Amino acid sequence: MKKEDLLISVIIPYYKTYDETVRLLDVLIPQLTNEVEVFLVDDGCHDERLDQFNVNVIHLEENHGLSHARNVGIKQAKGKYIVFIDSDDLVSDDYIETLLDKIKTSEFDYCYFSWKALNSNLQVIIKDNPPDWNLAVWNAIYKREYVELFDDNVRIYEDVFWQQIMRSKNGKKEIIDKILYYYNDGRPGSLTNSCDNKEVVVA
Repeated sequence: MKKEDLLISVIIPYYKTYDETVRLLDVLIPQLTNEVEVFLVDDGCHDERLDQFNVNVIHLEENHGLSHARNVGIKQAKGKYIVFIDSDDLVSDDYIETLLDKIKTSEFDYCYFSWKALNSNLQVIIKDNPPDWNLAVWNAIYKREYVELFDDNVRIYEDVFWQQIMRSKNGKKEIIDKILYYYNDGRPGSLTNSCDNKEVVVA
């Protein structure tokens, strides 16, 4: 396959979330086409169980945090666009199909899509921009040449600092208002601690 045929590079940083990651890959892998590559970056866990999956598994010798793991994926990526998935989250059954359709029918630097929390009633339906508190990297797909590297020295709230840089750019935006991503809000410090557990429509 020629690298120019690759449209999407999926980057999944992994750290001790095996059961959740299996659940994610069970949904994601059947959706993959020859236009999509997946990088599962094992951040110092040395988890050889990951090698059974039909994705590109990168085992890092030491744990350096999310920023570094994502950067490893970014540097390996050959797709026209990059999308990030956290290893304990989920995506919809038509996640890849929907993103490919968008890429093939429009030109953009980044495209937001709607998302839902797995363990609460929160869902964020994006019609224009995400709410101010929604600074996660996973509910948008980005043109690869538009993507900045993360600061390897930042290991807490790395999404916030990265998004501040990305949102200061004057890129071309598109929107997919359907829910494509399911965020695991059963974690300490989750986004849902910052908002009401209800539908949020950002018009």
